[in-house]
Amino acid sequence: MDVFLKKLTLTRKEAAELLGISTATVTQWVLEGRLKAYRVSSRPKSPYLFTREDCQAALLAVEVEPTKLRDKERKVEAEVAFTRSQKEVNEKLRRMLNMPEKE
Repeated sequence: MDVFLKKLTLTRKEAAELLGISTATVTQWVLEGRLKAYRVSSRPKSPYLFTREDCQAALLAVEVEPTKLRDKERKVEAEVAFTRSQKEVNEKLRRMLNMPEKE
């Protein structure tokens, strides 16, 4: 049986391994309220402890956006920005050359 399944609480490193994220991301999720953590004592520097259930809940709470859709949206945004800047450059060039507006 997996070591993580036997323990009631996990350290930050163990939680990171279970979640497949870095320990820094675990801390960030705690600060954001995405992952519930428990302190060993009331001291401010006391290490965090986590439960397996809280780790699973944190994973389920993460919204995953399909990569292809996200990439397509970025491509469209880039094309719109390029077209906008291209029109601005053309307009400035026409003014510099005293050319009439294109209809």
